[in-house]
Amino acid sequence: MKKFTNVSLAIAISILVLSHQVFAGGFLTGTQNAKAMGMGHAFVGQANDASAIYFNAAGLTNLKGINFLAGTTLIMPKVDFTGPTPLTTTTSAVARTFTPINFYGVYGMDNGLSFGLGVYNPYGLGSEWEPAWIGKSLAVETELRTFYINPTVAYKVMENLSVGAGFSYIVSNVLFKQVIDIPAIPIAPGVFLPAGPNVGVNLEGNGKPAYTFNFGLLYKPMDELSVGLAYRHSAEIEFDGDLTFSNLPAKPTGYPIGHSDLFPAGKGVSKITMPYDLRAGISYKAMENLTINADFQYVGWESYDTLAADFEKNTAAWKDLSTAKNWENSMTFRLGGEYRMDEFAFRAGYVFDGSPIPTKTMDPSLPGADRHEFTFGLGYQFTPNIRVDAAYQYISFEQEVTDSAILFNGKYVNSTNLFGFNVGFGF
Repeated sequence: MKKFTNVSLAIAISILVLSHQVFAGGFLTGTQNAKAMGMGHAFVGQANDASAIYFNAAGLTNLKGINFLAGTTLIMPKVDFTGPTPLTTTTSAVARTFTPINFYGVYGMDNGLSFGLGVYNPYGLGSEWEPAWIGKSLAVETELRTFYINPTVAYKVMENLSVGAGFSYIVSNVLFKQVIDIPAIPIAPGVFLPAGPNVGVNLEGNGKPAYTFNFGLLYKPMDELSVGLAYRHSAEIEFDGDLTFSNLPAKPTGYPIGHSDLFPAGKGVSKITMPYDLRAGISYKAMENLTINADFQYVGWESYDTLAADFEKNTAAWKDLSTAKNWENSMTFRLGGEYRMDEFAFRAGYVFDGSPIPTKTMDPSLPGADRHEFTFGLGYQFTPNIRVDAAYQYISFEQEVTDSAILFNGKYVNSTNLFGFNVGFGF
């Protein structure tokens, strides 16, 4: 019983703080602007709207006057799991739509100094499975939300060189639910607590305020060419959660203890480090109306090597834990382009997204694989001051797990549709 609950709890906490299954490597969303999304999110070297706060802070010097940009992305994943082997049962995750938001405001001065403020969700999403599915003891419902509040400043040091830097205040919250079947538990010679089927495990919590910083460079050796570099530092977030159980069997008459003594409600604490994120990009104006961008991204996922959690109440069933995760640093390559025709802008992009997740430590809420992704976008300039952008991205992958440390081998099949929308205003 002790072994069963500790493994289950390790997975629960990992899902609780890293509940993402459908987008970029690990749990990084990256959907911060429909214009950039249409070009495969290759925007570090261009960074010519208010979303430069996220992509490359130095790009704020491209803007003059007051500029606002706001939008969201509809993320609709479809995930099927077949297994665990040797079974061939296929289960589909519950259909859900996630809506990470982005908002940016920038004021660019004539003296080369620019100020900005961004609010966006760089990490998050979640998953939901039917309560009776074969992996119910690993995950039923999970969701993570992080809000980065990011004031930024940029300065044009020379006519062709800009620098920028920002500071982020991070707010986050989490939700996790699983369903476990508790076997009969011996509490004295010949005395057993009865089995408890379909016991709900519910964890909800908030992250303590966390902080990080970012900076960027933008260099234009010629009018047609710009090169950018952007870095966002890692951030450690500590989560305080409330653990509750539902559907626990009542304490049998005459017994000294019951299930509620072995599975007590209480507090839990876990820490997770959001990785550092280094990007380089180039933007080239190949023709008067054609721009081509390329980005390289390197993310320091090695920071997630061990998962540890401390619990207020330890029993023979629930204890503090420490388990190896051993994630790997990942690389992503992006290529995109934009062709402008009068008020219209037509965009397309390609992404190769490397996964940091070893199959040995993969679970139903964190399947992953190297991915080939495709994007398309359309922009329209309604007036000199108002622009709208829309984009579509398709993601799919298959990953078979044969060496699972949690004994949950099987095959994951993912297909995800993403629709991004943004409205921009400039004065």
